[in-house]
Amino acid sequence: MSSPSNEQTISRNRPGSACAECRRRKMRCDGKHPACDNCSTAGIECIFGPQTSRRGPKKGHMKSLQMRIEYLESRLIHGHPYPTEFATDNNIVSVGPGCTGESQWKALIDEFNVLGTAPLPPSIGAVPISELLHAELDQLYFDRAHAFIPIVNRCRYLSWTRNIDKSASKRCLQYAMWTMTASMSSQLDHLCDVLYRTTRMLLGFSRLTDDIAFYEIEHVQAWLLLAVYEFTHHQFRRGWMSAGQGIRLVQLMNLHRIDVDENSLGFRRICGMDELICEEEKRRVFWMAYILDRFVSLRLENPLTFDDRIIATRLPATEEAFQTGQLSQSMGYLSESMTAADSTPQTELTDLIVLAALCGQSMSHRQKTTAEQVHCGIPNSFWERHRWLDAILVQKAQGILARRPVLLMIPVDPMSIFLNLVAQSVLLSHCTAMELVSVAESNEMALCRQRALIAAQEIVRLTGMVSQLNYFEIHPFTPLPVILCAGFLMHQSMDASCALQLQEILGTVQHLASTNYLCREWAIQHSCMFAPDNSNA
Repeated sequence: MSSPSNEQTISRNRPGSACAECRRRKMRCDGKHPACDNCSTAGIECIFGPQTSRRGPKKGHMKSLQMRIEYLESRLIHGHPYPTEFATDNNIVSVGPGCTGESQWKALIDEFNVLGTAPLPPSIGAVPISELLHAELDQLYFDRAHAFIPIVNRCRYLSWTRNIDKSASKRCLQYAMWTMTASMSSQLDHLCDVLYRTTRMLLGFSRLTDDIAFYEIEHVQAWLLLAVYEFTHHQFRRGWMSAGQGIRLVQLMNLHRIDVDENSLGFRRICGMDELICEEEKRRVFWMAYILDRFVSLRLENPLTFDDRIIATRLPATEEAFQTGQLSQSMGYLSESMTAADSTPQTELTDLIVLAALCGQSMSHRQKTTAEQVHCGIPNSFWERHRWLDAILVQKAQGILARRPVLLMIPVDPMSIFLNLVAQSVLLSHCTAMELVSVAESNEMALCRQRALIAAQEIVRLTGMVSQLNYFEIHPFTPLPVILCAGFLMHQSMDASCALQLQEILGTVQHLASTNYLCREWAIQHSCMFAPDNSNA
């Protein structure tokens, strides 16, 4: 027979034993029937509800999920086919007829239904990746895609690319790189969709873990590469959601504060070459996330994610230093490059970062102006911001044109075209901010309109150079300046020169729409502009 003390202990530990009133008042209930001591003392009715099951995951549930992930990865490593686009280094799984074992893979999909993956066709077949194809995918990435997204060190990547037991993060990065590669090759584009789906599947499984250490830098690189691919081959908003995943991981890993310890200590830590390369790779990942954030803002006019004032990460080193590991020389900070003389040598990536920063400041200026008019009218600070931005944008645009000229008599450089396009588009966007001001000085308005027309004219000239490039040489975000210019010209009074420029820019939109979804999406939304009867609009 149990003693009263034992009965009280059992009652206290029994889940769901508290009465309704004690639950409401968040008091300890002794669980006595028919009325607990608290209710008896208060003289109120004591009501015990039915016992409820314990909330939250069952004991061992997360461990079970982790074991399932490990089991799946082991199946991937040994090349077992799955109905979703599960893949290893030697096999890519694609949709095709004639696959047996349907009941086995259906049971497996049911087991992993917690992932929320959409059902796929029941017939699949494995597409083998030969050693030659593996090498070609790797080589083409660094030949074509890396120049636009320079966040992967070639030697570090090649050191593990053929390892069967590579980490899940590295496998995610590998397939994201291969997806980009296939999208930039007419011979490999038939692999593009299955590589993309494989990348999304691998990244989806990785989200089950709560271990922060799991999120290696390769994991963030994979999200950013996937976002760039989706921006140009799927809906823009899908790319922005993937970019958001990468950006949140960048924040979680404090990549905006890589050099904060150096600043507080007053000296730089002594590191080996591999550690220096890893650190530089993290810097480049942060700045690529920063660029994506600013470019999305230019397209959607969304609020910015990163605040320039709290960034304590140095600008990236030169490409040669990054790839060779000669990283002993410290680079400057964004604030220093923003105020540097135009004659100061800058890398292409640094130029792009500075332009992205100016793009962000221009968009922030526009958003502040809109809010100020709603709340308190245009303050004097508007004109201070506007004139400062106006001066620095003109200076930087002229500086980039001087350092990276785009002329008919010299070979066309894809990055030079893109940098000049971005510079002119940011200047154009800034000039149109004056239209938001309800009461503006006529001289200021006339000057801004003149600069906007000059910037649009320069964009039209530069887009004419784009037709000289192969499609895989065109920067993935080239459509952003193009459609910004097209939108501006559409709303101008149609004199002969503006009408001609509009037709030229619309022709470029049609040209890019065949290979880039950014332009295709805009062209669909403005299909009336491409009608034959609008040729003289």
